[in-house]
Amino acid sequence: MERIGFRMRLRPGQEAEYRRRHAAVWPELLADLRAAGASNYSIFLDGEDLFGYLEVDDFERFRTVMVASEANTRWQPEMAALIDPLTDPATGFHRRMDEVFHLD
Repeated sequence: MERIGFRMRLRPGQEAEYRRRHAAVWPELLADLRAAGASNYSIFLDGEDLFGYLEVDDFERFRTVMVASEANTRWQPEMAALIDPLTDPATGFHRRMDEVFHLD
């Protein structure tokens, strides 16, 4: 299992809408995330900084499944107005953070 930490940035004035949308994430998107092997997925907010954490069985498989997800294809443009995803051009995913400590 891989533990993935990543960053995003909330656009100014978008906190209420971001919270509203994440309080009602589409069931089909949740199903696709699970089918891609994601678990223990959380997003934290600190001012305009967003920190995401998830666990995946295989990051490359996760990315492949999510790129093919119709729900994710619809969700991402919806989020683009609310966040800067801080995408890493090498992976097409958010900028991952280096894990420097873990207590199991």
